[in-house]
Amino acid sequence: MSAVRNLQVMVIGAGTGGLCLAHGLVAAGIQVRVFERDRTPTDRLQGYRLTISATGNRSLQACLPKANFDRFVAASAIANTAVNFLDHEIHRLLRIPIPPTDPGAPESVRPVSRIALRRILLEGLSEVVSFDKAFVSFERAPDDRVTAHFADGSTATADVLVGADGAGSRVRGQLLPQAQRIDTGIVAISGRFALDEAARRDTPAMVFEGPTLFMGPPGQFMFASAVEYPKGKPSPYDRDEYVMWGFSGRPRTLDLRVPIEHLTGESAKAVVLACMNAWHPSLRRLVERADAATMSCFEVKSAQMVEPWQTGNVTLLGDALHNMTPFQGMGANTALRDAAALRQTLVSVGAGEQELLPAMGAYERNMIDYGFAAVRASLANMQRLHAESTLSRCATKTMFRLADVFPPLQAIFRSER
Repeated sequence: MSAVRNLQVMVIGAGTGGLCLAHGLVAAGIQVRVFERDRTPTDRLQGYRLTISATGNRSLQACLPKANFDRFVAASAIANTAVNFLDHEIHRLLRIPIPPTDPGAPESVRPVSRIALRRILLEGLSEVVSFDKAFVSFERAPDDRVTAHFADGSTATADVLVGADGAGSRVRGQLLPQAQRIDTGIVAISGRFALDEAARRDTPAMVFEGPTLFMGPPGQFMFASAVEYPKGKPSPYDRDEYVMWGFSGRPRTLDLRVPIEHLTGESAKAVVLACMNAWHPSLRRLVERADAATMSCFEVKSAQMVEPWQTGNVTLLGDALHNMTPFQGMGANTALRDAAALRQTLVSVGAGEQELLPAMGAYERNMIDYGFAAVRASLANMQRLHAESTLSRCATKTMFRLADVFPPLQAIFRSER
């Protein structure tokens, strides 16, 4: 397939990566349509925060109109000042300070509400994004184009189809049926509560510095973080200020009597609290305060490595291929990196500078390399934080304490996300 003039692109999925890519293609004058299975822009939205790294920021800036990027910067929460590792009795293991940066600098790390980012990414794409379009399958046409079929019986045809439809990607299921996600054996329960005066007073101070990780009794782990906005400058997209937390372990460690997906609201909180008798009272209060309506329960899965496939005019982006555990915070940033890389690839094809298949093949090989490196790092971190053997736990805590005493060792725990 040679270079394609007047290139037309379909994106399946209006998540972070898919919308970022769409903006980049629109800005380059490439025809793009995005199809999203949700009925409306607000379906299934959760307000939990994302931390957009320097890589994620550069990707957004490369793809978004300046006005959208400026709104993203303005909607960001108060920046992190440290990452803290503690045990379940709040004994310090490691504190990694985060040097202050210019809030306006593109490479600054920015915490942002998932709701706010989604709304900002949708702005300016009303003519591009179609909702209530559940993808069913694709077929390649004789003219080297590809047609997508949707559950409502409609179809759409373009030169390129991009699967950006998340961890349960139907595009991946047809394109790469051999690509599987494995059950890691870990389950997670999360919740959040609004910040008021009492909640601020009762929440451990380090949670307001940034991501805070607690190594619990064997096999148990807890994470907490806060979303706050500069005083007098709440986000116009999501004004809620809150603390979010997640608790994870193996089903037997959590003494689950029912499948994790059957837990809801107060029953999910009860499962976590039953595990926390030995935990510090202030950490138990985080769980007790959680709004039952915010509770989320899920099995933690991770993508298995895939080898490069025969390149065609259907490709993948983000969690649709390299879905990873949440224990390194790299998923959204890796999807944004994909979006910026694929945008550059498609723009060069549309300009006649490269032929489609060689260009797409190069994108896919690079994406597999860095995407699955992130998958492996995230999985390794999950295993380290949920270790059950005394030897493994002692080694991890010793490593944290040594890095706390000798700051040069902290580079081991710093990752460009």
